[in-house]
Amino acid sequence: MPTQVIICDKQIVYAMGCSLLIKDNPQLMGYHIIKSIEELDSYIAYDKNKKVLPMVLVIDSSMFHFEDPSTIYQIKEIKNRMGVMVVFNEQDDAHLYKLIDNGISVIVVRNVSKQEWSKALEMARLQKIYFCHRTSDKVLNMVNRMDKIKLIEKVHQLHTYDKYILVRICEEASSKQIAYEVGHSKRTIEGHRTKMMQQLEVKNLAGLVKVAFITKLYDHYLENPGLYDVTLCAKTSSL
Repeated sequence: MPTQVIICDKQIVYAMGCSLLIKDNPQLMGYHIIKSIEELDSYIAYDKNKKVLPMVLVIDSSMFHFEDPSTIYQIKEIKNRMGVMVVFNEQDDAHLYKLIDNGISVIVVRNVSKQEWSKALEMARLQKIYFCHRTSDKVLNMVNRMDKIKLIEKVHQLHTYDKYILVRICEEASSKQIAYEVGHSKRTIEGHRTKMMQQLEVKNLAGLVKVAFITKLYDHYLENPGLYDVTLCAKTSSL
């Protein structure tokens, strides 16, 4: 069944340019250009059973106002009724994260090629996932940043005792040596080491060292050695 396209964009010239691509696609029934999301309901078509006919909304990302709590609900409501393709203005990567986090799976930048734009529209029609080349690079970088932020949060939540053990592991201290410094048994240190591996989702000591350097824990230790004073860590094991 042919799909109708609704273009919601403040830039009318851009919207008109998009309409030319739509005319050449036999699987698309036509298009309407609107200037706000509020106009969308006026163009939704229903069949005789009152089901929404196939539609795709091509929308400028600036139309979504994330400072308004109702926007998230609005996005979900739209996605439940039709395919959605977002034209991202690249003004704020935080908006890109919010779009993806709220289920938008087809995103292109405004100056994307005709081929990528048409491909994105088709993926939106099929309700699949598609990011243009520039957007996919942004998403990859964003995911890497988010993973690092989550890792930093995990390290920040470690007890000072565990941070000290992790720092000493970076300095190639043995479990026996660390145990002597904090006044606990070697087995206790190994227990903390194993627990940290689980918390930080690494498989070995090399993984722990990597985490300490990625999150700059070791750099922080070098700049603030007093915060990792062995006398503050001694006798504070949680095991």
